Amino acid sequence: MKKMLFMGLALLLAALPALADNTITHGSDLFQTAGDGTTYAEVSVPAGYFCTGSSAYSGTITMGGVPVATSPANVLGNTDTIIERLSDTTFNASNVATVNAIVRVANFKSTSPITVTGCSGSSLWDVTSSAAPTQSSFAMTIYRSGSTATGGTFDSTVTINPRLTFTQQGTGGLTRTLDQSTITFSTSGASWTHQTGSGGLTYTSGSVQVDTDGNGVPDTNVPATSNFAAGWTNVPQSGCAATPCPVPVPHSTITARHQTKPPLPPCTTTQTTGLSAAKRHGKLATIARCYAISNTFTSGN
Repeated sequence: MKKMLFMGLALLLAALPALADNTITHGSDLFQTAGDGTTYAEVSVPAGYFCTGSSAYSGTITMGGVPVATSPANVLGNTDTIIERLSDTTFNASNVATVNAIVRVANFKSTSPITVTGCSGSSLWDVTSSAAPTQSSFAMTIYRSGSTATGGTFDSTVTINPRLTFTQQGTGGLTRTLDQSTITFSTSGASWTHQTGSGGLTYTSGSVQVDTDGNGVPDTNVPATSNFAAGWTNVPQSGCAATPCPVPVPHSTITARHQTKPPLPPCTTTQTTGLSAAKRHGKLATIARCYAISNTFTSGN
């Protein structure tokens, strides 16, 4: 009789719908910059900045995301931008939650070198961008449609102080660093869910050390991901077999757009020689699926 009662209770619990989390816990939000050419830096420096006798430089430098170095290594995949939500936040009776956040990583590199004349050595300089050591927090407002919803939208006004590093190509090339004025990006109606969908990247093994200054050496601990997956939606999307689906998270200013999407682990080539035909087919299928998902994340808008 007791066994039947326990079995009946288990079946009843299994039939209940999953409950939404009422509290969004402190954690890191991971992003990968879309390769659409809309992330760039407007730069203007006077003559003599790069070296004595160097020409002035003024122009738009198109940037692409560079995966952040981590310890343990490679655990954040192709992530190039990390925003940390600084505390837990609980939804109120209107299903709205607010929390402060801060940029920890914004790791980019110029898609092509700039040309600077007047210095000895190469006239080609590579440009990287990282988050300067001093950053300011900003507010995020998170919405859901009801107390049982497992996702919704969020708004924020992201502030970042970028640091540009110019490196002259060639052996013994010069290096110059420029801290830019604060840039403010507006995000409105971006999507979130409590969990990522198929192929999504999470890191739940405690804090991870990340490279914040772009030199390839991890230097700062950030918290693990939590029950807030930015850039995922429960609304079906073209090319996505089952929700949650990845969608863009645009960060806009008057003159620029920093388009991001949720990151994926890096796709790697797996050795298939010496395996049976069935195992080789399985591994090749896994690799093909990885690259197919990557294209969904990084192509288009």
